[in-house]
Amino acid sequence: MRTRVGIAVLLLYVISVAGTGNHFSVSDSLQTISVGDGPNGIAYDSSNGNLYVANFESGTMSVINGSTNQIAATIKLTTIMGPLEVEVDPINQLIYVTETYNGTVGIVDGINNTLIGNVVVGAKEDHPNGIEFNSFNGQLCLVESVPDSLVAISNDSNSISAVSSLGSSILPWGITYNPVNKGLYITNIESNSVSLINGTTNALETSISVGNSPNKIAVDTAPGPNYGNLFVTNYAGNSISVIDWMTNQVVRNITVLGNPKSIVFDPQNDNLYTTDYGSGTVAEISADNDSVIGYAQAGLEPNGLAYDARNGELYVTNFGQATVTVLPINSTKFVPPSMSTTSTSIFSNSNTTTTFPRKTVTNFTLASPTTSLTSETTSSTVMNSSSLVSSSLTSSYSQGNSQLIPVLTIVLATLVASTAFIVLKKRSTK
Repeated sequence: MRTRVGIAVLLLYVISVAGTGNHFSVSDSLQTISVGDGPNGIAYDSSNGNLYVANFESGTMSVINGSTNQIAATIKLTTIMGPLEVEVDPINQLIYVTETYNGTVGIVDGINNTLIGNVVVGAKEDHPNGIEFNSFNGQLCLVESVPDSLVAISNDSNSISAVSSLGSSILPWGITYNPVNKGLYITNIESNSVSLINGTTNALETSISVGNSPNKIAVDTAPGPNYGNLFVTNYAGNSISVIDWMTNQVVRNITVLGNPKSIVFDPQNDNLYTTDYGSGTVAEISADNDSVIGYAQAGLEPNGLAYDARNGELYVTNFGQATVTVLPINSTKFVPPSMSTTSTSIFSNSNTTTTFPRKTVTNFTLASPTTSLTSETTSSTVMNSSSLVSSSLTSSYSQGNSQLIPVLTIVLATLVASTAFIVLKKRSTK
């Protein structure tokens, strides 16, 4: 009888361990920093070690000390709401933030952390979105969705130096600079394409077809097979498109868990990291073989992403939690795709409607019986940085989902073992 009871107890232990699985949840062990509501874009300033977060719903910018991971300052911007993307001018130590509901770009002094002015780049309905520093000519280049255009700002005078048309009905969103060919690459959500702009003349050179709803771009700047190539997050396509910079063609697509948004490149390990908004994770991707290494939990609605090369940490803005998650690359465990597939049962590709300027796009969000949409409206336009209209989930719900299966498994196994024990005891007394 003791042998059979021992087997039942062993069975209970095995089932309990196996039932824990790999489910991404909001972990208490994650280091998080509270910022303003609706944090979106984030940028790292290597000159002072600070990170700057655009809080879309608060109309503020949070300054994080990269050494202490504490809030160093909160800067009130000129817009009531709508700060979207952030970029650093390392030459003048100025920080620029697009104020998408105000038609302006705010300028922040990185030394004193104060707002010192703004540049009017269009009417309030013009919606400046992504912004990037062109290190070749010292210009700040941003994209506007109404009209579809590129605006260059001189960092000497902080005035508009050039405006270039990108076409029509393409909804330009993200922008990045490629130092390998001095080109500017712009993601176009509506046309599922990337525009290549001459970084010297700011003229449109070509358009490259990519996946659905391209959002952000990162460049591989390390020696290797992908040197100079671009990695594009396709939000509605659940994939990363790899563009060969010499041929301007997509050479492969990398599938990720769900709704990739921001992406950064780490030249120290030749890996890329992308926020997967729809799965609450950050994906680690090898640029050597263009494959997913693994996933790490990052919070609710991971959105913007910045890399601090000095301390080797990733900073992730969580739009739905008003926080920034800190992920040390060397100590963060990224769960391999073969093990993390069980987590997809928690997430759903159920269709929800997200509205961009001038166009309605289908996005995929976290599944929740309590999912709600939050939107911020100006005139007849609803903005969404592929997340500004977002599903709001609570930490307790995510934790409950991640723990439900193992808890039920343990309870069931306990009942089975108890029943077996009673039956065996009755038989032994006969």
